[in-house]
Amino acid sequence: MGKPRARRRAPKIETRRMRAIIACAAHLRDLRRAHRRPPPDVEIASGAAPLRLAPTPPHSYCTSPAQLCADLTK
Repeated sequence: MGKPRARRRAPKIETRRMRAIIACAAHLRDLRRAHRRPPPDVEIASGAAPLRLAPTPPHSYCTSPAQLCADLTK
C-alpha cells in the first residue's frame, strides 16, 4: 500500500472577527487616501518653507531661541 493521503484543509469560513478585520483595513485605506492631499477648501501657501536655525551651540551663552535670534541680528 502507498502513503496515506494528506487531509485536505477545511475552507475558511468568514467569521465575525474576520469581517471586522476586513472592514478596519478598508477604513484605514480610505483614511490614508483621504489624507494624502489637503481638503479642497484649504488654501496652500505657495511660498517656500522657512529654514530651521541650527541648534544653540553648547558654548553659547544664549538660553532661549528669542535670545539667539536677537544675537544673530546684531
